[in-house]
Amino acid sequence: MIERIGLRWRLVGLLAAVLVIVALPYIVTRASSEDALNSRDWVAHTAEVKASVYELAETLRNSEAAIYALLAGAPDSAALDERARAPRKVVPGIIAGLREMTRDNAEQVARLGALESIASGRMALTDQALRRLQAGDRDGALASMEDARQLFPIRMQIQAVLAEETKLLSARRDAARKLANDNRLVLLVAALAQIALLGIVVVVSERQIAIRLAAESRVADAVKRSQLIVQAVREPIAMLDRHLRTLLVNTAFAELYGFDPERDRKLPLDEIGEGAWTDTALLQRLADVIMRDRELWDYELTQRTVDGIDRFVVINARRIEQPDSNDPALLLTVSDITARALVEQKVSELNRQLEGKVEQISDVNRELEAFSYSVSHDLRAPLRHISGFAGKLEVQLGDKADDRVRHYIDVISSSSRRMAQLIDDLLVFSRLGRGALRLQPVDMQSLVDEARALVETDARDRRIDWKIAPMPIVVGDENMLRTVWQNLLGNAVKYTGNREVATIEVGVNRLPVGDYEFSVRDNGAGFDMEYAGKLFGVFQRLHRASEFPGNGIGLANVRRIIARHGGRTWAEGETGVGATFHFSLPASDVPGARTGDT
Repeated sequence: MIERIGLRWRLVGLLAAVLVIVALPYIVTRASSEDALNSRDWVAHTAEVKASVYELAETLRNSEAAIYALLAGAPDSAALDERARAPRKVVPGIIAGLREMTRDNAEQVARLGALESIASGRMALTDQALRRLQAGDRDGALASMEDARQLFPIRMQIQAVLAEETKLLSARRDAARKLANDNRLVLLVAALAQIALLGIVVVVSERQIAIRLAAESRVADAVKRSQLIVQAVREPIAMLDRHLRTLLVNTAFAELYGFDPERDRKLPLDEIGEGAWTDTALLQRLADVIMRDRELWDYELTQRTVDGIDRFVVINARRIEQPDSNDPALLLTVSDITARALVEQKVSELNRQLEGKVEQISDVNRELEAFSYSVSHDLRAPLRHISGFAGKLEVQLGDKADDRVRHYIDVISSSSRRMAQLIDDLLVFSRLGRGALRLQPVDMQSLVDEARALVETDARDRRIDWKIAPMPIVVGDENMLRTVWQNLLGNAVKYTGNREVATIEVGVNRLPVGDYEFSVRDNGAGFDMEYAGKLFGVFQRLHRASEFPGNGIGLANVRRIIARHGGRTWAEGETGVGATFHFSLPASDVPGARTGDT
């Protein structure tokens, strides 16, 4: 009795010793390994960041080199054009990846923000250079490339990002070396612990054999459960031998292909399903999988199953080792994606139709612009004749003309002048849709002050209360944006003419996405929101010319200019209360830019 108790305590002590010897090295080894892996990942992370920065710089250099090659007279090949346009496809992804990799480093995030702004500026100017080069303006294209180099210098910003990553890389390498030394020591301790463990295993071998037998029993139960699960899965599954004969199929496979597991054992795959598996290319691929240990992923095939339905399926296969045999087996799975394929086909067809409609709309727009330009030019000569001969008629008649005749001549002259002004406005509108954008940093504060001084010249006898917020610097075409401000402020002054004290507010707001939203608010005549959709149309007016003069094309010019800059325009108003006109511009951060927020 006492011996049994002593043996029991000895076994307990041995088991406790085993636990200490196994658990302690495992805990130490695991902690050291995790630290080593973390250090290795950080080193690899730094290298990946640097590689991405180099890739960004190389992409921009290749693009600009291709443009300079075209400027130098190289043949206009598709390869050069593709290199020149590559940054638009590649740079956003690189920048997004860099932001994701450096989001834990606030200083690097700031540097990447500046780098992204510079890269965007350079890409905008290189795109402008390409457009000018395609239009035959080599000098303008060269000027755009020079602007990109001077306005958006990128080398120092890239060097700053790389310098920070190099410093981090050095520190992380030192940490990795230290962890490697620690790991070697831990591995030595673990090896000694394993030697001690072998001695203990000899003592408790009989007990381990019993445990193993119990584990084998549990494994057998697990295999049975796995077979039940495979049979219950609704995706067809089959296991084949090296000659592509069936070893095991689940219920879904048997139902889909008319397979009888009891009758059709060891049946070749190409004899199953009444010809569903006779595709020669597929059979060759499956033979390669089992003989050369390759994998087959997402092989698409149309099969007619035993129910007489053509199904679009995706087949996957891989080689597996059988636990009770040296011969490998092939695991085959089938996914029925007939419904998804039909949907994708419909979407593809709709996309093709949409592309055709877009092309038709583009052709119509080009034809309309050409038509308006041609008509405007062709109308000038008749108008000059009408105006000139009306003047000659007035001189010819002299004192012989009575008041009615003079009235007729005045109507002809004023109408021809108004028609000439309409033609000039139409030419401006047409030109805004065809001319190339000259992108550069534009001080919106200067443009607003200039437009205000211009419109105040025609309203010297009026009281106008101006409220102008600080304006930012944006990237755009300065002359076009000047036209926007002159039209909006001119309208505000014109439509507040019946107010004793006119109030005009010019504001700016930075949207969460980074875009700028500008607004011009007045307390003038306003308009009915029911007709707001007509405000930005060509020659569309909501007031009579006798009340407020004008041709109704200024706001159309504003919308076209802002649309070409990638922004949008809209308006709000109330009759007799006033109106607010808004337009937005995409965010383009440049050195010295101000948000205008207070």
